[in-house]
Amino acid sequence: MQQEKSVSAVKLERGSGRGVQVQTLAQIVVGMVMSGCKKIYHNDSLFTAQQGDIFILCEGIHHIENCPPSKGKEFEQILFCLTAEQLHQNIVTLVNSYQLECFEAHKCPQCRNHNFIITTPTAQLSDFFASIYNSFNSTDIHMSDNLRHLRTPELIYHILSCGNSCLRSKLLSGADIDQVKFRCCIYDNILKDNTVESLAQQTHRSLTSFKKEFSKTFATSPHKWFIEQRLQ
Repeated sequence: MQQEKSVSAVKLERGSGRGVQVQTLAQIVVGMVMSGCKKIYHNDSLFTAQQGDIFILCEGIHHIENCPPSKGKEFEQILFCLTAEQLHQNIVTLVNSYQLECFEAHKCPQCRNHNFIITTPTAQLSDFFASIYNSFNSTDIHMSDNLRHLRTPELIYHILSCGNSCLRSKLLSGADIDQVKFRCCIYDNILKDNTVESLAQQTHRSLTSFKKEFSKTFATSPHKWFIEQRLQ
């Protein structure tokens, strides 16, 4: 069994095909097949990501076969790997910066019952992955690993902008949405003159629960945290 490391990364993977591999993921993986196809075996069913398809693999066990397009050619995929905390932080930042909705109303049984999703990307997502792929292959494009990593929020933004879709639903399932809403409410009130009691009401918590969760989330009291933020 292959144990995946819990390290955030953006990478281009190539291979000649090694049959079905069992992968245990400790992170969320968002990727696109650039050449060949990716087969995911789930229970008694086979799901295939063709060249140009986007996929999300959530934490857990996956049975996967990466297949080259033809003999003598390699399978290729672009992967963005994030921990749940990294995904959470990116979503909080994007919701606060661009007023994106993080509510989940999608009811598709397939993406609800599987810890992965395969779908056709939007034109924006296709262009996004094409630019990342070109950065690995073109000598004219100089992009470091750190610069590629900085494009992770852009990827998440494109997915959150996909409307009520399986792709958006699966990405949000990898984050604690209640905690996202809690943090967003706090950040939204940094410059507002609200009491702790008012914030507790806005986050639908009792005063005691609010203080406890605030301390756990920000490692300080609400009073100290708001003073520090306003002085920055």
